[in-house]
Amino acid sequence: MFMPDHPTARALLAFRAAHGHRWKAKLLFLWSTGRDVEEANGACLRQLRNQGGPAWLGQLSPRRWRAIERLAEPGDRQTALIFLDRAREFHEGACFGATVALAPALHLLAISCELGLKAYLMSWVWSHEEVARDIRHDLIAAFDEARRLGLPSPGRILVDLLTSLGPAYAGHRIDALVADGYVCDFAAVLRAMGSLLDAVAAGLSLPMPTP
Repeated sequence: MFMPDHPTARALLAFRAAHGHRWKAKLLFLWSTGRDVEEANGACLRQLRNQGGPAWLGQLSPRRWRAIERLAEPGDRQTALIFLDRAREFHEGACFGATVALAPALHLLAISCELGLKAYLMSWVWSHEEVARDIRHDLIAAFDEARRLGLPSPGRILVDLLTSLGPAYAGHRIDALVADGYVCDFAAVLRAMGSLLDAVAAGLSLPMPTP
């Protein structure tokens, strides 16, 4: 189901607070007359009309409202910056680890991925405590949530890696994964992970690393 982005979620909550228990009828009227743009945060309300529409508005359940309220909350940006910095350090470690053995290098890469994705989540709506409790070491869950919040697709190479590496990392079975014959183009995977971290940095409005 469609979910608004951070500014649109904030605009919707502000509109609800301003118009009381009949706010949905008010918003539908504004949408139908084109006067939504005259409201505070009118651009966000118009975006919501175009992307969600009346049917979406009518289907908002208490659970979905809680999700929207969470989307509107400020992220834990300071911790996100720390996580992204550590993610780059583990990515660099994976570069050196690849010359030793694949399994340790993959483990370092998985840690880099986990920290990078969690940095993105915390820059939006998740707290440090929430990612530790609810995401834990699940790379697939972190990736899916980051994509839902707007992280650009990292490409097929990294998606394929996460499909294999994610469950092995969560289950502490990377050594077994490699022993069972898992192989990959590690140089290509490193580049893809670097691009992922660059996308996270862009989402946090950070400068890209210099070559």
